[in-house]
Amino acid sequence: MPKVSLEQWSMLITVVEEGSFQAAADKLLKSQSSISYAMQKMQQGLGVKVFEHKGRKAVLTDAGQLMLQRAKDLIHAASAAEKAAADFAVGWEPQIGLVLNDMFPKHILYAALTEFGQQCPQTRLEIYVEVLSGVDDKLRHGEAQIAINHMIPSGMVGEPIIEMEFVRVAHPDHPLHHIGRAIHHSDMKLHRQIVIRDSGSYRRENRGFLGSDQRWTVPNMFEALELLKLGFGSGVLARSIAEAAIDAGELKELDIDGGGPSRSNMNLIFADKANTGPAALLLAKLLKEAAKNDKSGRM
Repeated sequence: MPKVSLEQWSMLITVVEEGSFQAAADKLLKSQSSISYAMQKMQQGLGVKVFEHKGRKAVLTDAGQLMLQRAKDLIHAASAAEKAAADFAVGWEPQIGLVLNDMFPKHILYAALTEFGQQCPQTRLEIYVEVLSGVDDKLRHGEAQIAINHMIPSGMVGEPIIEMEFVRVAHPDHPLHHIGRAIHHSDMKLHRQIVIRDSGSYRRENRGFLGSDQRWTVPNMFEALELLKLGFGSGVLARSIAEAAIDAGELKELDIDGGGPSRSNMNLIFADKANTGPAALLLAKLLKEAAKNDKSGRM
């Protein structure tokens, strides 16, 4: 059995924070004698001197400094255990899964996760990043309860969360920029295209492919971005991903005949909304709020 109770550890912390036994007694609504007795019993149980008195102040010894940090750790662990029990009592799931399309803006995700971590610290969160139908796979296999993707799978419920813009780009020195007229699809087929591989197990969609015999396939938009900046071909990127490179002169939008930037909704999707637990519903709510409150314009 422990020789020191959690109440005594808590008193130790309060004495240090308040600066004296009397101030701690006032804070805890106890008598000074009860605080002094508890600290005396603590020191006897530990076998070390925790405090020494300098005037009216109680000052920690070197051993006391070490005990203070351990006391804070113990109180934090006890509070976390109580929070976990309370969460389970109201039905918080022990673990949930979130799967994202690779181009979903990360700053929106991080804003939502900041709030989720504070409000639901005991729920483990598995985050997956997939491309195209790979998002659907995670939902259908039960690995994720909520998703963000451009397509809503049949039988599932979803709603738009943000609208994203897509641009076809190439390095400023790429031959397509020097044709001297608006670019036709037939022009683009004559040059290498950088396309994004579908991470799904069954359906294979290649994002941005226009039928060129010259094709390099990469796992996500961020790899495509690097190849495009190096001048290896043309390809489609989310404006939020391409914007910095465009502003820096590393990429340039292609002047496509009859087709400028395209737009598409990203949807918040539930695998089974009727049976979605409170932690997953909270995360979905926070994602919607983060998207609504975003002022960056990076879409």
